[in-house]
Amino acid sequence: MDESLELKLSLVVCLGLSGLYVAYALLAEPSGGDPLGHWLGIIGTGLMAFTEIFYSLRKRTNLLRWAGPVRYWLSVHIFTGIVGPFMVLTHTAFQFRGLAGFTMFMTALVAGSGFIGRYLYTAIPRSLAGVESSSADLVELINLTQAELLAVASERGPQVQALVKADENRQRQKRSDWALVLLRGWDDWRYRTHLRRQIRALEKTQTVKLGEVERLLLQRRARERQLRMIQAARRLLSVWHVAHVPMGAVLFTAVGVHIAAEIFFGAGLAR
Repeated sequence: MDESLELKLSLVVCLGLSGLYVAYALLAEPSGGDPLGHWLGIIGTGLMAFTEIFYSLRKRTNLLRWAGPVRYWLSVHIFTGIVGPFMVLTHTAFQFRGLAGFTMFMTALVAGSGFIGRYLYTAIPRSLAGVESSSADLVELINLTQAELLAVASERGPQVQALVKADENRQRQKRSDWALVLLRGWDDWRYRTHLRRQIRALEKTQTVKLGEVERLLLQRRARERQLRMIQAARRLLSVWHVAHVPMGAVLFTAVGVHIAAEIFFGAGLAR
């Protein structure tokens, strides 16, 4: 399954909603109080409520165990957590005043926090079944990769063996938890670029390509990074939860007050 499928689907849906909104804006003046605005708000709020309630039930209880693995529910959680706030944004007609403006601000804040949470979640290595890998699992995988790498390097000559040894003994930069997790993409790019340059230089002196050596070096480095990062990512996720959950509570409280005010002041679904 594509790990970013829910993001791609969210983008497609949001683009479709944008087209609908633009077409509607050409025919009428958008407003949060017109029928389309109301239904966008209702459906968007419903999606946000769904993503908050049912994902939490699946994750923290056994009530919905029959409904599939948690990782699939997380994908649904991410999808509805993006599309729902986007629909609420269009519901406001981009007018941010009073309680509705505060509610929209909290919606954007919670959605942004969700993106951070997903990034932290992907920093924790998992098996194909979606189960978190342990440090022992990663050490075992590193040892297997190391053994395979040494065997391949021994067939390629002393220069390749020297490259493998130098890579093994390279200096690991010490970073804080946040830097270690958030800068992993940048660190990966720097390592790949440097390694590719070394491999290409060596290939000029070799009679065979070194693609297998490069693949194994990248694999070893990726697993070593995961081993360094696993505890940091878990600590950061704990901190993130402390902030994300209260923000969600404030958001849904504001949504409830906003809906109650709309009903009290006589807003209807059709005019």
